[in-house]
Amino acid sequence: MTAAVSPTPLRSMTGCGTGMAVAGENTCRVELRSVNNRFFKLSFRAPDGFATLEGRIEAAVRERIRRGAVQVDLDVTGSAAPAGRRLDRGQLQAYLDDLERFCADRDLPLPRTIDGLLALPGILVDTPPDPAAVEQAWPLISRALTAALDQLDAMRATEAVALATELRSICGEITRIASSIAARVPRLVEEHRQRLVERVGALLAPHGVGVAPGDVLREVALLADRTDIAEELARLASHVAQVERLLITEAAGRPLDFLAQEFAREANTIGSKVADADVAHAVVELKTRIERLREQVQNIE
Repeated sequence: MTAAVSPTPLRSMTGCGTGMAVAGENTCRVELRSVNNRFFKLSFRAPDGFATLEGRIEAAVRERIRRGAVQVDLDVTGSAAPAGRRLDRGQLQAYLDDLERFCADRDLPLPRTIDGLLALPGILVDTPPDPAAVEQAWPLISRALTAALDQLDAMRATEAVALATELRSICGEITRIASSIAARVPRLVEEHRQRLVERVGALLAPHGVGVAPGDVLREVALLADRTDIAEELARLASHVAQVERLLITEAAGRPLDFLAQEFAREANTIGSKVADADVAHAVVELKTRIERLREQVQNIE
């Protein structure tokens, strides 16, 4: 079954793609691999002589990818490819002259073969391709690069579908937990009122003094004010709505990363305002979901 393609511009930063193009005796293969990165970063590997094309390749990749570390591997065969390795006779002769003088000074026999010399630096050198041939190969390379980018983008789009589904699920859990906290706070205030009346009443009863309703109401009002988290809960709901809007926009990674930080800020504030075991447990759950959201957001371009 073919994987669904994202109907939105949202993209993952992770993916890979391969493209090939053939023209006559020349063949080009381009491999792309992309992973998470805060910024755009391109690494280019190609045969000697093709480094001059890195700028054009980077420009083409930047048109399709805004963020991520992209590895580009280029391979070309045919007349446009490097001519291979050749023997540098001058360098070999210099090594032989040095060896002959060394052996003569020490009355040593000369080696019968030069096999050991072939591994010395500068003996075998790569022959770079003709610059004109490299330039002529650009249309072929461009076609292979476009095919690789198309495949990479399709994979990034498919990954984005899974990411969006996961983020929506996490936001649903955040909303559920926030609702449970919102329902708990009024009960917390009422429980505090009842405990206050019972404890103060027990202390004053032996002295024949009753609890003044106004005093109780004042204490309860102070607690209600200290535990008022309506603003934090409203911001959590707003952040959830913003996540939903960003999931259908381009380049949403950085705004989503900022929202993940804001989610955490609201959770910390709720935990510091409400001193209640049930709320504390809910805040821990909330922070766990927010951390999952933050991890998933790191994958979005």
